[in-house]
Amino acid sequence: MASQQRLHATLRVAAKELRETLRDRQTAFTTLVLPICMYPVLFWVMVQGFLVLQGQKERTEVRVGVINQESVPEDLLRALDKGQDEDEEYQANRLVLVDLGAQEDVPRAELLEPQGEDSSPGDPPLAGVLSFAPQGAQLHVNRSEPKGELTEGRITSRLARHVDQLREQAAQEGGYSPTALEPLRLERKDVGPESDKGALILAMLLPMLLVTMCVMGAFFPAVDLSAGERERGTAETTLLLPIPRLWVLQGKVLAVASLSMIATSFNLLALGISAEGLLATLLQGSSITINLPWQSLLAIAPLTLLFALFAGATLTAISGLARNFKEAQAMLGPVQLLFIMPAIAGIMPGIDLTPGLALVPVLNMTLAAKSMLLGKILPLEYTLVAISLLISGWLALNLAVRLLSREAFATSSATIPLRKLVSFLRSDGDASR
Repeated sequence: MASQQRLHATLRVAAKELRETLRDRQTAFTTLVLPICMYPVLFWVMVQGFLVLQGQKERTEVRVGVINQESVPEDLLRALDKGQDEDEEYQANRLVLVDLGAQEDVPRAELLEPQGEDSSPGDPPLAGVLSFAPQGAQLHVNRSEPKGELTEGRITSRLARHVDQLREQAAQEGGYSPTALEPLRLERKDVGPESDKGALILAMLLPMLLVTMCVMGAFFPAVDLSAGERERGTAETTLLLPIPRLWVLQGKVLAVASLSMIATSFNLLALGISAEGLLATLLQGSSITINLPWQSLLAIAPLTLLFALFAGATLTAISGLARNFKEAQAMLGPVQLLFIMPAIAGIMPGIDLTPGLALVPVLNMTLAAKSMLLGKILPLEYTLVAISLLISGWLALNLAVRLLSREAFATSSATIPLRKLVSFLRSDGDASR
């Protein structure tokens, strides 16, 4: 009977705090409205920006100086010169050859700065210097410059195509098959399904976003229900409810965790609606398929709920040390990094979920989400992650309750110093009153 009353009271307090928090325009906007509007616009801007930059990169003209251009075969110059080829790729990826004359002894780094003999003073500097010798060709570029890498890529691809044409021509003149001039030919084939490639892309993005969304969703409610009440002077009213203080504070933390889950759900919904189509546009021409794995997301939901409880309780406890809303925001900034940095580390290649890493808070959530999105079946590791998150959430909840249950903390108008916090944690709390 007592447990039912406790659960009922805690849920009533949580529902009350949810209603009051969502009445705040800023919280409602950041939790409900912003995700729906932000992600489609954000992804559209990102995709359009990428396409614009890619098109600008393809149409950037690079000038390459050629030493002793008169001695270079015409067919080789034709293969390099954009004006002598009707191929659309050559026309788009512009490359202009500049005759440098006989300057074999001049350092190549110096040649990248001055203009060529047939250049006007207003021409841009050279992006590369190309020279030919009986043993082969040499290309000098400055890779620290953006045009240096462009030049290297364009020269390399065009020379490789020209070499293939010369090999085929020589084989036909000698009556051989072109493959006879290749003693070993390597063919690379990917046997992985295209859907797995799309799942890999999502597994590198969604786990980090999931953690970030949970933390950001709990940020404003945690500040509002702790430091915000202290600043408004309503903390005493909340603590004087005719139920044990422990139940009240548990309801507050439950409200923060619920708002975190609501924000995460809305973020994922908006992300799924916008990202699937826009990523498909970005990967247009590729065989990779992007399909949001809703079944995997449903499997991740229980772990996300436990993580939201852990994040909400942690942020509520720490924001309770601040004397006002502004100071709590500044205090939680570094705390957010403590959540986000392990999430970034978890999506790095080579880091997989193991029984040991399943016990590391935050990192275990990221690795578990990544493994589930990839379709890995790891019952032991997932169980350890759930137990670890449950214990972490319980510890964070107890910390938040012990801090907020003290009237000296809840009603203080000053910031709680660290030494007072340590001495308080060593003493007995009064959350049960």
